[in-house]
Amino acid sequence: MHPRWFNRSLVALGAMLLVAGCSQLPMSPVDGSMEQQVQSEAQVQSQAPVADQAEAAAGVSSTKRITGLLGGTVAAGDFSVIFPPLSVNGTVTVTVTQPDIDAPVVDLAVAPASANRFRLPVLLIARASRMDRGLLSIAYISCFNPETGRWERVPGCSVSLLNLTVTAPLAHFSRYRVEAEGKAGW
Repeated sequence: MHPRWFNRSLVALGAMLLVAGCSQLPMSPVDGSMEQQVQSEAQVQSQAPVADQAEAAAGVSSTKRITGLLGGTVAAGDFSVIFPPLSVNGTVTVTVTQPDIDAPVVDLAVAPASANRFRLPVLLIARASRMDRGLLSIAYISCFNPETGRWERVPGCSVSLLNLTVTAPLAHFSRYRVEAEGKAGW
């Protein structure tokens, strides 16, 4: 066996293993849009049995560890958050809380607190299927500013009438809501 041929074979085999091994990682290509993938994950989580109806009306919360190198998704109620790979350093703990499942408000938290400035935008996706379609077409996500006591529109929001979602790129976590015409929607 010729050494050069052997080295090329090893390189080719290594490349095939790398491609096959990465096919299930969060940074691998996905069939369909990332938004549809998050919606599927959120639907599975929202279909989990709830012990008590009063508990369900109170709200839902989900906490998950995210590794910055890989990224990941955390979802609770009508809200999902996607961390792209390299959006945070190290490993963080992310909590998504929808305090009232009938209201379009979500509280987002990350620990440690020093990680609350993202290197790449993190996507907040709100499933707005209960929102009036006319309002959904002009909906956006706002952030509550505790200094002014006002809700401020997040730049870069988008609406998908096909998926019935509103998406916003976030630079940090806080309290957010879906609204249209200056009022919380659905």
